[in-house]
Amino acid sequence: MDPTERTRHNARLFDALAPSYDRLGFLSLTARHLAGRFGTAPGETLLDVMTGTGTLALALAGEVGAQGRVVGADLSPGMLTVARARAAGQPTLSFVEADATALPFDDATFDGVACASGLFFVPDMEAALREWRRVLRPGGRVAFSSFGQGLMGELPERWRTALGAVGVNPGFPPLGRLPSPEVAADLLRAAGFTEVRADLEELPYTLPTPEARWADIEAGMEGGPLPGLLPEVRRRVQADHLAELRALFADGPLTVPLPVLIATGRRAAPEPES
Repeated sequence: MDPTERTRHNARLFDALAPSYDRLGFLSLTARHLAGRFGTAPGETLLDVMTGTGTLALALAGEVGAQGRVVGADLSPGMLTVARARAAGQPTLSFVEADATALPFDDATFDGVACASGLFFVPDMEAALREWRRVLRPGGRVAFSSFGQGLMGELPERWRTALGAVGVNPGFPPLGRLPSPEVAADLLRAAGFTEVRADLEELPYTLPTPEARWADIEAGMEGGPLPGLLPEVRRRVQADHLAELRALFADGPLTVPLPVLIATGRRAAPEPES
């Protein structure tokens, strides 16, 4: 699939996911964590690229205050519909439909650019980062998040096995494109950023019940194959997988690892004239 068709495919994918996307608790947790790491100051003008349903943009808007401004950009009209509804009545927060590699903003518009769990979907990640650098003011900062290996422990592999038993290969985010902090840091440097830092943190993610895990599956990419199954097959897959999950939850809520990669950089300010 060529990059243009991949981008269109992603927009269609996220349009379909938009109504249920906010039920993915681990994505909301990650977005809020990135907001906390971003170091927002009151009065700043910020851009949330690939904003989705606006969780990160909403968190940032709460920190820039009445004198600041936050813009959320996304290629999915469906996601933006949900984001605008969530942000109703917040005059400092707005949303635009835009490709992460071709933003409709002038050079040096923003004090900061952030992206939660989205960069790995962009066909040309370095091109996206160069575009984000373009819209940053000199001295402005960028931050993005991804996930490390071992995301949610054994749960994803158990779900792959469950779908494989009925001849289906599930769709999962292409996390392997950002496999380590070193790769993320190299991407930032290649795009022209300085003061680069990338590290991996493990957040706890607690699922209270097997049904909560099933809700995550249905809400996200893991559940993508479900609508294509015959109703009786879907019911059987759900019943069998919930029975398997109940054994894991036998002692109560289950806490699984959420390895979050946070990468940051800065657009260098010009050297003062001597």
